[in-house]
Amino acid sequence: MIKTLVALLLIPLTASAAPLNIGVASAVRGVVNATAPGAAGRIVETGKAVYSHDKVVTGPEGKLQILLLDQTSFTVGANSEMELDEFVFDPATNVGKVAAKINKGSFRFVTGKVARKDPASMQVVTPVGTIGIRGTMTAGTVNGSEGTFVLLGPGPENNADEKSGGITVKNDKGSTEVDKDGWGVTVKAGEAPSPAFELGAGQLEGILNGVGSAPKGDQKDDSASDGGKDSSGQDTATGKDNASDAFAAADAAQSETSQFASQQFGAPTPLVWADVIAIPGGTGVFSGSGSWYNCTGGTCATTPSGSTTYGINVDFGAKTLGGGSSFITQTNSGVNATSISAGSYASLSGDAKFNLVPNIGATTNGTFSTADLKLFNVGGVTAGGSSLYLKVSNTTLSQTNEATASGLR
Repeated sequence: MIKTLVALLLIPLTASAAPLNIGVASAVRGVVNATAPGAAGRIVETGKAVYSHDKVVTGPEGKLQILLLDQTSFTVGANSEMELDEFVFDPATNVGKVAAKINKGSFRFVTGKVARKDPASMQVVTPVGTIGIRGTMTAGTVNGSEGTFVLLGPGPENNADEKSGGITVKNDKGSTEVDKDGWGVTVKAGEAPSPAFELGAGQLEGILNGVGSAPKGDQKDDSASDGGKDSSGQDTATGKDNASDAFAAADAAQSETSQFASQQFGAPTPLVWADVIAIPGGTGVFSGSGSWYNCTGGTCATTPSGSTTYGINVDFGAKTLGGGSSFITQTNSGVNATSISAGSYASLSGDAKFNLVPNIGATTNGTFSTADLKLFNVGGVTAGGSSLYLKVSNTTLSQTNEATASGLR
């Protein structure tokens, strides 16, 4: 089954071929429509497949995050239009090609395995210029006659030992390279891209708000459904591990954006349950990523052995955390919490910290002895961020693990 899929992925799609599933809509808000060649238009829902050559249009309140099979993540905001031009991927070698068009609106993307393998294999085309990518995270806005594109990281001066990335914005009038976090370029139709410049906080915040993920008040964030695992068909089409990896990439992308925005616009601040309980309604997902460490005899290694990702549903109206598609995963160790039942925080007080252990169902290859989810205020948003501290008895490795992960709602 997997070999057959790989062969299909390496065949370029023609207009007359059946639409090829290349990923999943991992989060949808508002009205989002898509049309694949030779197929009727459809409403995009969380967990549903996206196809090669899909043309995606978001409504006035719409927002969409897409996870491609190589873990490339695209997020588009309201009143945006994007086309998934080409996707080719060999999971055995990570060789392939990713090409997309942003015709209008706001967007953010995080490169996946294809671009990390060969940066020249991914590009994003806009009406005013083409963005060439060197393994990085980028955001921007485009209105047809003008666009602004910003490098979110990691640049050469990052402190996370990440391989530096960058973008090259070019058209037939010239090109500009950007390799510093928070710097960008503006392009107007018929003109060469501007020299690289550092965006002011207001400019950067405006772009990030266009693809922001934190619901406010009684807004409904449909990403709190099945997380794309069941209804997307990816568990059967690509294997459960591939689907899990793709969602882990999305969480990591959101976490990186959260950390960058926090550095620019204020660090997370403490939160108490009374403030969370006072949120009148709405739903969302606390998601993030971090590293885990092997521990023996109470002493933990100084070098991480893998990564931890999580996605915990929240229902502010029902005052619950967990349920639905909530999960915790540790890569490289195979320790998963694929079932986390909803627990109430309605009667809690003090610091906004929630013990998930009683709500974690059957796990594979390990047992969670500690799973504390702590909520924070981020960027002026109540409960806009989270962290998760874990202790795990890892039966696969015959030792214990400790992990700390953090990210956005």
